[in-house]
Amino acid sequence: MKKSHLLDITKRFPDQKVAVFGDVMLDEYLYGTVSRISPEAPVPILRVDKKEYFLGGAANVANNISSLGGKAHLFGLIGDDHKNRIIKKMLEERAISYTLYDHLKETIQKTRIIASNQQIVRVDSEEEISIHLDIEKSVLSEMGKIAPSIIVVSDYAKGFISAGLLATLKEFVEERKIKIIIDPKPIHKNCYSGIFLITPNTNEAMEMSGAQTIEEAGTRLKKELSSHILITRGKDGMSLFAKGINKALHFPTQAREVYDITGAGDTVAAALSLAISSGASLKDAAILANHVAGLVVEKIGTASVLISELEDILETENRKIRNLDKIKKIVGEEKEKGRKIVWTNGCFDLLHGGHVRYLEQARQFGDVLIVGLNSDESVKRLKGSERPILKQKERAEILSALEFVDYILIFNEENVSYYLKQIKPDVYVKGGDYDIKRINQEEKKALLDYKATIKFIPFVKGYSSSDIIRKIKKGNTVNSS
Repeated sequence: MKKSHLLDITKRFPDQKVAVFGDVMLDEYLYGTVSRISPEAPVPILRVDKKEYFLGGAANVANNISSLGGKAHLFGLIGDDHKNRIIKKMLEERAISYTLYDHLKETIQKTRIIASNQQIVRVDSEEEISIHLDIEKSVLSEMGKIAPSIIVVSDYAKGFISAGLLATLKEFVEERKIKIIIDPKPIHKNCYSGIFLITPNTNEAMEMSGAQTIEEAGTRLKKELSSHILITRGKDGMSLFAKGINKALHFPTQAREVYDITGAGDTVAAALSLAISSGASLKDAAILANHVAGLVVEKIGTASVLISELEDILETENRKIRNLDKIKKIVGEEKEKGRKIVWTNGCFDLLHGGHVRYLEQARQFGDVLIVGLNSDESVKRLKGSERPILKQKERAEILSALEFVDYILIFNEENVSYYLKQIKPDVYVKGGDYDIKRINQEEKKALLDYKATIKFIPFVKGYSSSDIIRKIKKGNTVNSS
């Protein structure tokens, strides 16, 4: 899939009007430090340093639609309290229109208490609620005025989403030929039949289907509900079970590191709604949603993804191929998170199985693998005027397709000592034709100056780019044991 095609889809996001239905919540975060245990009970004492509020539940879906460039109108229930005013103020600041019914004694709130970036407890404030028939009538009236291009239902099973409301929405979309996407809860499974797209997470899919595997769950739900099913699988990515297609499509996660999955389902629903209403196929919509999910789980708290962040990924020819300044910034951020940086370098001309195994093993020495790639000019100096066979752009693109390669830096120098001094990787990896005595002395000095670890990986017998080229020239079959 060409990134330019996906980028064209995002350019249509601002034209989309999305009606969002669901349980509206206020997410409160209390940040602080714990230095002692309470004398009253064996519990930690948190000294609060900072308090933040975020839009939660269906309001977070609307917030993500807005941050991705679309127009959202939020429907839900809230209480006649100070939390009501906080939510409305945040919605108005983000240009999110709303129809909120003040039928609750208290607005639903989730308070997360964070000590040293670790959530230690969550406190939920909510009440049992049920939707009134007059709300369903009001919804139809308001929807006619809004004329949405798609509907998202964010079902948290708190009371706003009901069989009656879903029936009302189905009637509305059937007359106007628009689609509904539901982020579901198993308790309402029987109300979802015929919905265009349902997006359970792994646990919800298993509970709703009674299955034991992802494949079985998706296939069974697709058949039972006559709906497309997209199962969100956390660190394992997503799996799409589309009607009319027997084979599931699996999308590996785009996240480099999962820090917080809070609200990830809301973000996926938002991205899917904008993509589908912009004319994207289910596959393209899932790819875009997967990119957005990968961005949001790298953030702490109830976060949203900006359209500029998504476009940055899609506009960049390849997010893995970076210059030195970008690499240095990334390395600094990764080291602050306590992650170990691995460096290796080479020509990687005519990438073969030996290269792949070597790079996979190199990645196992740390958390982030940076590959220094010899430029075309430097390969000619090393290998002769007929090399490289593949230009540096092609070699970089092939390397970037390997999931265990995190970043690629193209260099032109005779050795990489300058880059080692700038980046300061924790681990430096060389192939089996090197040992500690044969490493370039400038590189060795740079490594010793900041006490980097040096590792050697034996070459796999039967693999050599030079041998492959010689065999091709002779017209022989290329085999590797």
